[in-house]
Amino acid sequence: MELSVLHAHRGETLRQRTTHSPATRRTMPAMGALYAVGIVLFQALSSATAAIQFTKEPKSQDALHGRSAMLRCEVSDPADITYRWLHDGQPLQSSERRFQETSNLKFTAVDRLLDAGNFECVVENAASGESLHSTNASFNIKCE
Repeated sequence: MELSVLHAHRGETLRQRTTHSPATRRTMPAMGALYAVGIVLFQALSSATAAIQFTKEPKSQDALHGRSAMLRCEVSDPADITYRWLHDGQPLQSSERRFQETSNLKFTAVDRLLDAGNFECVVENAASGESLHSTNASFNIKCE
């Protein structure tokens, strides 16, 4: 009996014809199922390697009360990525004094009371649904 076996390699499908004995033919459906499972697992693991990676994460820093500052957040592949910021685990409320500028968080005037606590950048890939939280960053706010 002649059997066509499909092989998938980097999105290409190749056909290979093989001839098998009657004993081998009885095990072929099980082997085909295992092969299909292997292909699915390979594709899942391959897509996992395209995970979001930060190239710049916010870092804790010294800041002067009333002066400007910036917390940076960037990823290696910004396609389909949305950025948002958390302050002490809660969605950041933008204002004229503190707002998101592209992917970064800009402060026109750091405030000792309003800007105390931890800031965190959250990125999400709209296509895959994957999201990633940055490390926490805070200000050591000093008076002039």
